[in-house]
Formats: sequence, C-alpha cells, structure tokens
Amino acid sequence: MPNCQFSANVGEYIPTNSNYHLHCHDAYEIYMFLEGDSKYVVEEKNYQLAPDDIIIIRKNEMHRVWHNSNKKYRRLTITVFPAFFKQNLCGEYENVFLKESNSGNKINADLVHSSGLYDAVIRFREFTGDLSKFDTPIARSALIEILYRINKISEFEKPDEADKPVTKIINYINNHYTSDITLDFLCEHFFISKYYLCRTFKTHTGLSLLKYIKEKRLARFEELRKEGKRLTEAALLAGFNDYSAFYRTYVKKYGHSPEKNKL
Repeated sequence: MPNCQFSANVGEYIPTNSNYHLHCHDAYEIYMFLEGDSKYVVEEKNYQLAPDDIIIIRKNEMHRVWHNSNKKYRRLTITVFPAFFKQNLCGEYENVFLKESNSGNKINADLVHSSGLYDAVIRFREFTGDLSKFDTPIARSALIEILYRINKISEFEKPDEADKPVTKIINYINNHYTSDITLDFLCEHFFISKYYLCRTFKTHTGLSLLKYIKEKRLARFEELRKEGKRLTEAALLAGFNDYSAFYRTYVKKYGHSPEKNKL
C-alpha cells in the first residue's frame, strides 16, 4: 500500500467478459468510463455507461464491468484507502463512501462536467504527471478537490431497472449472506431451476453462486477482525459455521493462514 494512501491508473483493455469478474476490496474506488460499449455492475445494480460517467464504489461492494460488444474499452480508476481522509484532515469527504449502497453509485457525464468534477480529474492527471507520481502535496490536493466535488453532489443516479431474476437473488444474498444459504433454498424461494440459476449467475457475475457467497463472507470477516473480533468469532459472525471450512476458504484465496494476517 502506498504511503500516500491512494493510487490511480488509466488504460485500454480487451473487452472480454471472461476476464472481468465480480470482486471487492477494502478501499474506495472512483471509476471513470472513457470509451467503449459497456455497463457497470455494483452488487445487484446495473448502470449503462457513457463516456465520462463516473461510478463510485464503496468498501466491500462487489463490482465489475460488463462489455456489451468488442468495441475498444478505456477507463480511469482512482483507488483511495480510508486512511487517506484521516491522514489529510478531510474526514468529511469520506461521507459519500459511507452511505448505504442503495443510495446509488453513478454520476452521469452531464453532471460530471457541470459540477466541475471533469476539470478536477484533468487537473489530477496533470498534477500527478499523468498518474505516475502520487506522493506529493499537489497530487494529494488534486485528489482532495475531486473528493470535495463528489461530496457536493447530493444524489447519485439510480440503477437501470433490473429485468433478470439473478439481480433479485444477488440482492437477497447481500442481505442474508451471514445466514445459512443453500442452492436448494434459493431455487425454491425464487421459483427457479438449479440449472438456470447456476448458469445465469455465473454469466452475470463471473463467479459461481457459492464463490460469491464466500467472497461476501470473507470481506465481512476482514471487517470484523479490524473491529477487534477474535478469529473464530469473526468467522462465525461472517457466516462460516465451520471453522475448518472457513480456514480452507481463507487459505485458498489469500495463500496464507488467517493467523498471519496483519491487522
């Protein structure tokens, strides 16, 4: 993790959906769509993208880009760790990332331009040497301006209407992943076949249903550990009813035992 507690990059990528899976992290992300034919998925929400749209991704929100075609894809991302706000005495600008996820994630391009946010991003690129040098006062100041302008926006755009059953299932999992959830229960609860659910869930998220639940539980486990909970207690509260199963899941993802994780 950089000392300045943030990073950014811009790039052009091959728009192949198999390369993009739902994932989450313990930092905040500011995603600007530059070019392509894509939508953005945040948890169960879908946002169609136009150039200069911005997506705000909160801590531990599962997210991915979804490409509608093979049109050239470019994007810019800024990753900000929670420590940045305390380190730079701008805690009030973290508020936008602490809102409930149902408050929306998208700032449309028109608002990005009219709010001065687009110009702030241009200055950020200039003052970081086009995203090559971050640990300078001017780079931090440019990021703080971006955060300031985002927080001045009172309401984010709501997601597109979901027309797929899988989005309702993801929403259900997001609210109940610490409970015992089985494939049989979900199929019965949502009146859907196992084959259809498994196939469409993997297509929509890039993950199997079981792996998605495990990812949500692991993210919650990390939060609970940072709150001071003991290993076994955190695993149980996160939804892992069997510690040995949790241990195998953790080691498979991180490559080391949870005891070695530094808080």
